Amino acid sequence: MRMVDALWQRIEDLVASQKKQGVVIGIVGNKVQVNVDNTLLTLPRYKHYTPALADIVDIDASRRGAWIVIGTPA
Repeated sequence: MRMVDALWQRIEDLVASQKKQGVVIGIVGNKVQVNVDNTLLTLPRYKHYTPALADIVDIDASRRGAWIVIGTPA
């Protein structure tokens, strides 16, 4: 593999790792319980987004320890 190809692949992998998807399994106040890769997480959500049970949601995972549910994909 050429060095440039390897570099682009690494960049694509890093970008992909900053976004996750999960399934809403519960709502607790202003937080959302989400199943992400078979792990239950309780995460904050953006104010403009009101989740529903079983929604598939996008999660911004770009900041360690500060993941947030950003909404449902179109």
